[in-house]
Amino acid sequence: MNSDNSTPLNAGEYDKSINNTLPYYTDFFEQTFDVIKQFGFNKLNWLDLGCGTGRLEMLALSTFEDVSFTLVDPSEKMLEEAKNKLKNNNEINYLCCGSDEIDFNECFNVITAIQSHHYMTSDNRIKATKNVYKALQTDGVYLCFENVIPEDDFVKNMELKRWGRYQINHGKSLEEAEEHNRRCGVSYFPITVENHIKLLKDTGFRYVHVFWYSYMQMGVYAIK
Repeated sequence: MNSDNSTPLNAGEYDKSINNTLPYYTDFFEQTFDVIKQFGFNKLNWLDLGCGTGRLEMLALSTFEDVSFTLVDPSEKMLEEAKNKLKNNNEINYLCCGSDEIDFNECFNVITAIQSHHYMTSDNRIKATKNVYKALQTDGVYLCFENVIPEDDFVKNMELKRWGRYQINHGKSLEEAEEHNRRCGVSYFPITVENHIKLLKDTGFRYVHVFWYSYMQMGVYAIK
């Protein structure tokens, strides 16, 4: 399936179709906001990597009073969707590139990457994580949601089957669900929870905590 971004869904159909693919997708944003609130930042200088269609920003702007955004995505089509959705807000900057290409120095107290870095190769994921660390202010928080993979192949296959059943129960055909699950390790490259934590700690983050986990998705935050 051809797409105008890294996901199998075209940018224009992403918002209406993603919930049929990812269990609890809406919860990713609610959980992210809940974690950010506990840090008590007066103003949020927020970098969102792999911003997609700007759905997170729409929800955040109605949740937080004082926030400025820099949105990064490697897909021009995704950024077009975000710009259309957020056209009435002037406190947003846009940059078309990958997380492994950004170059900010201690500019943000919040950085998010929601379902984006698992599309990277190992080397690019390491580079992206180092870029995040560099871009984050001391005591700032980095939050990401990622597809993850069990260490054991038997468990991996069981979880992929369960994920496929979710998709079928939410309107996909058996063939569509199987096609999606065949992408694992081919079109996107999930790593284990343990390797996620190791990467963050090796990069220099002081604290790392898994705050959400279900199916084959994980939410984790790290503090610089």
